Amino acid sequence: MADDLHVEIWPPTTRGMKLRFSSGSQQFEEDFTTSVYPFLEQLCDAIRVLHDGFIDEKIYLLIGAPECELCLQAAAESSQAVLKIDLWPDRKRSALVPKPTLFSFEGTRQDVISPFVAALRKLRASINDANFEREYGAPFPAAAYAKLMHRAK
Repeated sequence: MADDLHVEIWPPTTRGMKLRFSSGSQQFEEDFTTSVYPFLEQLCDAIRVLHDGFIDEKIYLLIGAPECELCLQAAAESSQAVLKIDLWPDRKRSALVPKPTLFSFEGTRQDVISPFVAALRKLRASINDANFEREYGAPFPAAAYAKLMHRAK
């Protein structure tokens, strides 16, 4: 049996958010600047789609040099899903260079979805809308969050 996935999302501070992913001996933790690329709405939407649809989504967490992307993948008829975090030295993507994967987890769709839903609920409960917007650089993605939580019931 595979190790469980654990996801932590800290409340934003000074236009940045810390994310942590861990599973077994793997761990990835990083602060991401949200003023450059606010990623939370896209993340909520991708986790909602992961419930039962085809997904091959890349969510950019850092843009420029280096670039970091969170990848969610699942085939339409499959119960399995893959979460990867790739770090590229820049915007170029070469087929000649092996994928620079920093973190990878494969499990059922629910094995990936549940830790994200729990982390997003904890984040939502930990900070009010005004403080979130001031620190994140954009309003909390309430509509995307509501759609995800409705689907997560």
